[in-house]
Amino acid sequence: MNDNILTDKRCYAIGKAVIDDCFHTQSGDESFFRYFGNDVIYSIQRTIHEDDLPRFKAFLESIQKGEIKKNAIRMKGINAEYRWLLNSVKLLNSNEDAKRFVINISDICSLEDLVFDREYRLAEYRHLLSLINDLLFEYSFETKNIKISLFDCHREITIINENLDLWQKNAVAEKRIHTRSLNSFNMLCDDIRKGVYRFEYELESSLLTNGKTNEFILFRGITRYDDPEHKKVTGVISAINSRLKTKEYNLTIEANRDSLTELLNKRAITSYATKILAESPQYNVNLVLLEIDDFSEITSTYGHLFSDEVLFTTASIIKSELGNRGIAGRISNGGFLLIIEETSDETDLRGILRAIRTKTEWAFTDRIENLCITCSMGISTYPINSNNFDELFMQADKALLIAQKKGKNRYVIYDVEKHGAVQKDDKNKIAYLSDNKKGNKSIRLIGDITDRLASGNLPDITELLNEIRIHFGLDSAYIFEGGNMETIYHCGDGDSLTAEYIFTPQYNKRFNGDMALAVDNVNELEGRADEAFAALTKQHIFGAFQYLITDGTEIKGLISFNYINRFKKWAVDDVNYLTILCRIISAIINF
Repeated sequence: MNDNILTDKRCYAIGKAVIDDCFHTQSGDESFFRYFGNDVIYSIQRTIHEDDLPRFKAFLESIQKGEIKKNAIRMKGINAEYRWLLNSVKLLNSNEDAKRFVINISDICSLEDLVFDREYRLAEYRHLLSLINDLLFEYSFETKNIKISLFDCHREITIINENLDLWQKNAVAEKRIHTRSLNSFNMLCDDIRKGVYRFEYELESSLLTNGKTNEFILFRGITRYDDPEHKKVTGVISAINSRLKTKEYNLTIEANRDSLTELLNKRAITSYATKILAESPQYNVNLVLLEIDDFSEITSTYGHLFSDEVLFTTASIIKSELGNRGIAGRISNGGFLLIIEETSDETDLRGILRAIRTKTEWAFTDRIENLCITCSMGISTYPINSNNFDELFMQADKALLIAQKKGKNRYVIYDVEKHGAVQKDDKNKIAYLSDNKKGNKSIRLIGDITDRLASGNLPDITELLNEIRIHFGLDSAYIFEGGNMETIYHCGDGDSLTAEYIFTPQYNKRFNGDMALAVDNVNELEGRADEAFAALTKQHIFGAFQYLITDGTEIKGLISFNYINRFKKWAVDDVNYLTILCRIISAIINF
């Protein structure tokens, strides 16, 4: 077998994801979405063979917090072929409301062939590491031990492996730290314990000479997360020339880097993109503008140190998901430019974008209560949209603005027919992305309706529903009433329906305090509100905005605006406008 195939992780690692106890996907990496396709955007249940599903459910229920268990089941990918896959699962939390599991999926058929080759390749790496003068260190949060080691040919030689507290105490007691470096040494140990995402300390000490002679050494480390609750500190220890007291760096490379995120800086990523496009490549090049949502608010609320951590973590996610398919740079306070090359089609591109978005969304969920860090992205594509960098950048900028206006935490791929051409100045440098003079048509619609009501002109309900439906580009609208929730008003596509599913607690508890619920994709209800999922699917309602009409204690009716046989993510502003309009309608009807 070809050596490159054997050592390529993609030939056995299907992907990694976080799911809840209803089998709904919370986040996943690019390879996970590439293998399973759209079937796992909301739930992995439909990918599991029906004969294996009960066993897998029981398997998840048996996992205790912190425990890692393995299970083999048949799952189908985008090619609809069932294969035996190995699932390595860890319970992240055990809240009563919803459990979350991190799952690593591997192809069993390929794993056995790789074992020998991996051992051979590891031996090669150890030989290479033995040529490096730097030492390696790692800290385990499970054992609380710090381990310092080096490689001698194929052997790993452990120099130190002891409890961090004890190592720190003995180093100070045995005077292995020069007095002027004591403060730095203690700060180093504190940063390791806390899992600071990146640190660097220069010390004068005899730690590595067994107390014989002092030398200048440099500790450089990072904290990496294998999943939201499993982390490890790793780094290198370098001996420093005592006369220079500094490592020599390639200034050309360092000048191109953003020091905080270790991505390219704005000048370097722009130069890279311009150079790529100037070569007129015969493949797609995607420009992705990514912004961390509400980044300035994050900084003002939680401080600059935490916002730095958000930037570094987001950059790490971007680098991980791009792999060797692209490169990224930081171009503004919370903004990044990604250049992705040779995506085969839009589905391939969406897999990368979805992985970045979902992993960012879940990266900090366990850090601060009620904190959710999200990102928005705008994408343009060479040569589909343009072959000019400035034009592509403006198009991506426009798509980013649309993503933010629609409620953030999403990506928008620029389409000139759907989004319109970018309005710009004669020099092709200024893009007019928002027309403030245009006004808000939805606010005007609400104003017109309230003016009519104020003048005593009560509208026909069906006509009013249709006016709202057309304004928001919806396919149908219904008002239901009574114990069977039968149709009393209807416009648009479809026949009279019933909505008895509204009485199921699993579904009606999903409505917010304003009695409103926006369903972006009906598949998100599978395993969570199965009766509503079955009814809406049968009615071909794939997306809906719904409003409960109550008397304070009982459900009297339901207003439903729907997308038929299509999905569309609801914009936050549209949800707010529809909530107001539904309150007006419910006041007119007055059940």
